[in-house]
Amino acid sequence: MQLKTIATQAQDGIKVISLTDLRGGNYTMVYLIVLLAVLARFVPHIPNFSPVYGALLFGGAYMRKRDSIWFPLVLLGASDFVATNVIYHMSIGWGELFQIAAFAAMAMMGWLLRPRVTLRRFSLACVAGPTAFYLISNLGVWLGWHTYPPTGAGLVQCYVAGLPFYGYSLSSAFLFAGVLFGPYEFYRGRDVHTTCAQA
Repeated sequence: MQLKTIATQAQDGIKVISLTDLRGGNYTMVYLIVLLAVLARFVPHIPNFSPVYGALLFGGAYMRKRDSIWFPLVLLGASDFVATNVIYHMSIGWGELFQIAAFAAMAMMGWLLRPRVTLRRFSLACVAGPTAFYLISNLGVWLGWHTYPPTGAGLVQCYVAGLPFYGYSLSSAFLFAGVLFGPYEFYRGRDVHTTCAQA
């Protein structure tokens, strides 16, 4: 891998380490992390408390932009099919499109971290991602499940009912993104300083 930026920078009063350029580099680890996060959906867990949220932000930050969308969406769509049709013997409806769009929005929030990772950018992405997911996925529930009246009041009821799950997704995004970004940035920063010392 080639390092395009190795200097330590400070922005908005927060000391950060610039990201290295991964273009042409080894993406295997990032792909593997996303794959494992999707497989973790089959492990019993609290609804909407999943490593998928952190992995989508991680992939959005370090994969090529196009790959950060299609790769996790294919995996997530396949896992939804297996869980719904094979395990629970139900059928996936057109509302799945909203679910996939919500995951795509989550991955795109990871793009906020592509220039550099700072505490502010990290916090913004961890809030914006689950928020986008919450807004899009609950809209799909309201439109597709017919659980709530097809009125503005029904939509509000749907969003209110989804608030606990929104809280779970926020918590898991901060937790699992922290677990992924923290060590990764620490070791990349250490490699940067080692490179500088050897130069």
